[in-house]
Amino acid sequence: MRIKPDDNWRWFFDAEQDRMMLDLADGMLFRSRFSRKMLTPDAFNDAVFSVDDAAQFYTWQESCREAALSDEQSAELLLNALVAYRFLKPLMPKSWYFRVRQRHCWQPGDSDLVTVTLDESGEEARLLVIEAGESAALCVLAQPQLQLAGKTMMLGDAIKIMHDRLHPWHAEQAQHYAWAS
Repeated sequence: MRIKPDDNWRWFFDAEQDRMMLDLADGMLFRSRFSRKMLTPDAFNDAVFSVDDAAQFYTWQESCREAALSDEQSAELLLNALVAYRFLKPLMPKSWYFRVRQRHCWQPGDSDLVTVTLDESGEEARLLVIEAGESAALCVLAQPQLQLAGKTMMLGDAIKIMHDRLHPWHAEQAQHYAWAS
């Protein structure tokens, strides 16, 4: 099922579930990956799904078209990315989990799909850049899951990574990720 942003959507925090939520206005609710401790104070005030939210949604949707995700996975990724972009407290980079990929200064852009290589296993992971800073980028996991230092990251989980660990992702890599689970 493909979702389409609507001006009746609204953000709210559900204390009972301890999660940021999005009311999709058609009897459906989206439950984000982000709990109270991860959110900025403005997350606790109900808010409309803004024109800026919709614009960002469509920008990231374009980036994700070739990412080998189902419609449901794409929707989950995009909505979690929006929560992270709009309501997540600043994160410190966790680059030590990943290999340095390039010595020169490559600057990822907002909405780029990128890969990182895990230092301990050599496994590659796919991420969506949601906010590229000067030296590090806030990203969300753009694949179903990833084992990282004994913990499981799930689709849409946020992590900040230094640029020297990121590498541009190319559509021809889609076959590799389509088989990984």
